[in-house]
Amino acid sequence: MTTVPAFSLLASSSRRRLLDTGLRLLEEQGFAAVSMADIAAAAGQPLAELYRHFGSKNDLVSGFYQRVHDELEGRVCDLPAGTLALRFQTLVRWKMDLVVPQHRLLRSQMAHLLDAEDPIGVLSPETESIRLRGLALFELVVRGATDVPAEALIASLAQTLYAAHWGVLGLRLLDRSAEGRATDGLLEMLSAGLALSTPQLSTLFGPLLLGQVAAAVGQFLQVAPAVDFDVARRVAKLLLLHRKVLPTGPADESVLADEQSIALHLPKLHYYIRQGLPIHLILPAFPAKSPNPHKVLGKLPDLGEEIALTFLQSLCDAIGQVYAPGARISICADGRVFADLVQVSDADVSAYNEVLKQLIEQLGTPALDVINLEDLLVTDSFHAARTWIMDQYGEPLEALKARVRDTAHHRAMFNGIHRFVSEDGLALAPEKSRSRVKEESKQVAYEVIRRSNAWTRLLAQEFPHAVRLSIHPQHPQSDKIGLRMTRAVDDWLTPWHGVVLLRDNDYVLVKRHQAEEAGAVLVEKHGQPSHFMAGPNS
Repeated sequence: MTTVPAFSLLASSSRRRLLDTGLRLLEEQGFAAVSMADIAAAAGQPLAELYRHFGSKNDLVSGFYQRVHDELEGRVCDLPAGTLALRFQTLVRWKMDLVVPQHRLLRSQMAHLLDAEDPIGVLSPETESIRLRGLALFELVVRGATDVPAEALIASLAQTLYAAHWGVLGLRLLDRSAEGRATDGLLEMLSAGLALSTPQLSTLFGPLLLGQVAAAVGQFLQVAPAVDFDVARRVAKLLLLHRKVLPTGPADESVLADEQSIALHLPKLHYYIRQGLPIHLILPAFPAKSPNPHKVLGKLPDLGEEIALTFLQSLCDAIGQVYAPGARISICADGRVFADLVQVSDADVSAYNEVLKQLIEQLGTPALDVINLEDLLVTDSFHAARTWIMDQYGEPLEALKARVRDTAHHRAMFNGIHRFVSEDGLALAPEKSRSRVKEESKQVAYEVIRRSNAWTRLLAQEFPHAVRLSIHPQHPQSDKIGLRMTRAVDDWLTPWHGVVLLRDNDYVLVKRHQAEEAGAVLVEKHGQPSHFMAGPNS
């Protein structure tokens, strides 16, 4: 049996332990019986550290709200492709599954949850950002349905369904039947009614009735008249100009995909805009150079990284043109997370990371910073730290395999990672057969994805309000925006898996062997290989 070591967490990383401990004690012992001092002691943290993250027990409940929505946003692209009733029922069931583990706590606080003046009230000003995130989820439920109504009705219908789901959740918290069967029956009836009524929205009286209901619901939710998403929408569209999307349907669905993506990210953008703060974006990227000499020039950053960093700064500058406080991007370097899987040493990760930070300084990119595993976790063993992350945030391998097997976009993501791992495996072990390397690479690819997902969950915990970016193509409804930082021969190639080939009128990111086979000339900078220049016969 492997013993997972205990780690000394840096200030930001203690938040999860405190939240987990606080929610457990409040659920087991009751809200009134537990003090903040009890929570700090049980978590093994100073009381001052608890108050740094959570000003009161109410803030722990708010932290639970955020956690639930983080999970739902991460799963929304897995909603079934079907009717509005089916998608509504699926999302509500997901949310019930997340809420039920805290049912004693939430039931004991029911009066506070229903009080619009209480800080943890689901309709209070303090929880507006959570309501906006919830509304965005239900808008995606509507937009992705096979029986989606006219565009003019989508917002009203999403609001109405959002209000209806609160009734279901409230009954589930009070439901004393075995495994909540009474609430399940109610949800089935509600979904059946929705299936019958959805076609009526295309009639003359359907929109009129929905408009009246939505007007009442809007006043009830206390967000519709007050929230102006204009600036957030403009920022979102700037980000989507550079996105990479996994193919999920016909090309003519791109406009719909844009609206779905914007809907999901507006609440997080609005969180910063309403406070006049720079928008914080996080990007897991820049791990280390591939060990494959047929792909890259060496172990250190080169012109590819310079172009990518310059692009990220220009993106922040562009956001500053439509929103004066601008934006900042934290590069959450993930080399430590899976270096051993891709045959890169921690020493090489350190060297790459050091030069990357130097480039940020030299290029004059003040909106960028770098966060590493060691910035969140105090440890003298990266191997032990990787083990700890998987123990705390990893998902079961079989669950990942099931998603890859059953869902097209998860399968596309796996295939992209598997291709890179296989290419490197063939180059580093030429004595092995192609079939053997491909089979071995499958297991590595699964583990790379599991660790990447665990890293993403850790980052979501540390930066709960940040807008999430990715260097991989993403599903249009993903909670992450796939970002194209460079021109490349395909959407999967990155600066750490390729080289820059300069041509007369543009550049392109290719694999090293492709540049060499085209007769390109290697160019050095400060004594280090930097990029290729297309030759006269390239």
